[in-house]
Amino acid sequence: MLHQLLYRLKTPAVPVPGMEAMLSSQSLLFKALFIAAISVSLLFTWLLGRKSKLNVPILGADQGVSKKDRINRYINQPRELMWEGYTKYGNQVWGIDTHDGVKAVIPPQFINDLKSHPALSFKASIDNDMLTDYTYFGAPPEFVINAVRSSLTPSLPNYIPIFHQMIKKHQKGLLGTYDDWTSVQVSGPVLRLASILSARAFHSSEASMNPDWLDVATGYVHAVLDSIKALKRWPPYLRPFVHRFLPERAAIAQQRSKARKIVAASLQRKQSNGGAPLDDPPTMLDHLSSGKNHNIATDIEKQVLYQMTLVAVGTVTTFSTVTQCLYDLAGHPEIIPDLREEAISVLKQSKGLLNKESLSALKKMDSFMKECQRFSSPDLTTFQRAATEDMNLPDGTFIPKGTKLETATCSIHADEQHYENPDQFDAFRFYRKRQVPGQENKNMFVSVGSNDLAFGFGKHACPGRFLSHVVIKCFLVEFLLHYDIKSAPGVGRPKNIEFEAFVDPDPTAEVLLQTIHVGEPEFLD
Repeated sequence: MLHQLLYRLKTPAVPVPGMEAMLSSQSLLFKALFIAAISVSLLFTWLLGRKSKLNVPILGADQGVSKKDRINRYINQPRELMWEGYTKYGNQVWGIDTHDGVKAVIPPQFINDLKSHPALSFKASIDNDMLTDYTYFGAPPEFVINAVRSSLTPSLPNYIPIFHQMIKKHQKGLLGTYDDWTSVQVSGPVLRLASILSARAFHSSEASMNPDWLDVATGYVHAVLDSIKALKRWPPYLRPFVHRFLPERAAIAQQRSKARKIVAASLQRKQSNGGAPLDDPPTMLDHLSSGKNHNIATDIEKQVLYQMTLVAVGTVTTFSTVTQCLYDLAGHPEIIPDLREEAISVLKQSKGLLNKESLSALKKMDSFMKECQRFSSPDLTTFQRAATEDMNLPDGTFIPKGTKLETATCSIHADEQHYENPDQFDAFRFYRKRQVPGQENKNMFVSVGSNDLAFGFGKHACPGRFLSHVVIKCFLVEFLLHYDIKSAPGVGRPKNIEFEAFVDPDPTAEVLLQTIHVGEPEFLD
């Protein structure tokens, strides 16, 4: 339409006797009105653009750092970048350039006001970060999260002795036995064990003993994480093309295809038993295929999607935290005697098999786990949200639709205003805090709060943290009864791998293990 109007303006009028003066006058009027309309349109577009643009300081932009270099720094030096922005801007909202646009980093004092804001979506943010369109992995649907909260979490006391027995059965076979100090890569065995335990909670006891399912679970985790990292190095407009050539794409499809057959067989077995649970206590597959979810009991595609999502989320969190705990034990072997003594004492009280009360009594271990998390949480940022419509933050900052928000949790964890000697690894700092009257049930591994943000905050705080808490403690108790661990001389604690907001334990790192025998005979297999 616009080019037609412009063409008509340029086309000379056909001369008609007696009409030349009138046409000339009308032509001038039309041109004036057209120019005025275009000007108003441009002004409106400019004003709208000003309103819809995120107007916050971008870290590095005021120092002349190019956008390309700012993006690369976010990819390769995210912790340092977060700390620089956190200390520079304080309570101000600031931005980070990424391949996916500017992320707005909000101060923690905003979180309480925003935790239930209707214009902020946790799922949309996670799906964007996980590149769901290419990986098929993202945040679970709300009803799946609700099933974890309302069905799986209340049954965890029944799972504790089951998990403990499973770890007793598998730990030595996976980690090995060593009469002398031996260099060992522990991440692989830990991932396998995490997959076994996750399979029991999410799928079935049969799946936890099925090598094919365990291969699918670990293979899927590797393929998804590698795919995300590979794609995030490319700008969004190239990803639809690039992802077709990634080997991880084929690996994801292959693992999902294998998973489909196994999940279908499990659902068929469940139907053959009249819909009765596959196990006692029931698994997430049971919960998501019965009761209010009976309508999707035979929807194989959805059940596979939910299983693979739970596998990736649950297995990765547990695997990462357990591995980080082992690396911290290797880097600080002086804390092992206290942790071991506590574990033996608790086992004596429970006659050798852990239960809910046993895990609650492991207060020093809980503190150690929380300190590990303070240094090496799987995510440098939490409270990830995406704006689903235009909105304003508590300080009036305009947030346009589509903007992603997050909090620099890693920087809060390193702030001396919140932690005494924050650069020092103090395994029992939270244990001491809980000795203060009135603080007994605070500063726990599963706690969430304005300064306890490792698991998020509000209604979207990680619902699987209670499951991870159970598995990690069961693993560490058995490990401390059967192994000593330390770093090789002059090596120190293995360094983490940090990519954007992700923190991974180095899978190639080795630590020194030696098999030991401690405690009372009735505790040891």
